Amino acid sequence: MKNSIRNLIITAALVSGILGITNAQSVSGEFSSDVTFGDATAFSSPYTGLNISGDGWELSTNLSDGNVNVEEAKYNWAISDAITATFGSQAEPYGIAWGSHRPSGTAWASAPRDHSISSGVGISTSAYGVGADAFYGDDNYWAARASYGISAFGINSTVGLSVNSNDAQLIDVSTEGSALGIPYESSFEYDLANDGAYWLRGVVTPDFAKGAYGLIGYNSDEEVLYGVGYNCSDNVRISSELSGDGDTVIRASYSF
Repeated sequence: MKNSIRNLIITAALVSGILGITNAQSVSGEFSSDVTFGDATAFSSPYTGLNISGDGWELSTNLSDGNVNVEEAKYNWAISDAITATFGSQAEPYGIAWGSHRPSGTAWASAPRDHSISSGVGISTSAYGVGADAFYGDDNYWAARASYGISAFGINSTVGLSVNSNDAQLIDVSTEGSALGIPYESSFEYDLANDGAYWLRGVVTPDFAKGAYGLIGYNSDEEVLYGVGYNCSDNVRISSELSGDGDTVIRASYSF
């Protein structure tokens, strides 16, 4: 009898999952493999993830140590054209590091800092270049970010200020534009409450390089990062990253 109930539960879960994927409006995923050259050569698969989304909902998962971990499981309610409420497990509105752990979200092989995901309710709104995001979760924890976007002289910039109930304060700046005809993107975070911790990263993508790009970065640990990469296709990317301590990481990633 117990086995029958267990099998019924497993069957119901599988059917629900299949129906969920079938009814999803978008299914995407990605894989990555790293080779690290240093004192020894090491191989790893830093990120394997799947994202399923539909009308107002999103479920993202990743595989780590043989376990399936839920990153975000959230759904949205459009209160008005300018205000949206988000419920469930979601990334906190703190800085601009979210998504940098996914190969599809960055040209780098490493993330500049850890990101946080919590369960609760979030509110977001934007108008006239000003954006505001707020989150409230367990144990009265809250986080908020205000941002302002401006475009001038062919450069698009966004400046943000983040705070949370742990007395954290963070300034972030991101820009994209062109210098001497070479397109570039840059990202910067400065932690006002953590001994001035910061990171700065830039990516240049010359048109003549036909999909190749260059990387340069620096952080408050006085670590210089640089490397090159190549977008082999819309789905395949290869990048290399050399740190100040002499380790070199080569990453191959695939997204669909």
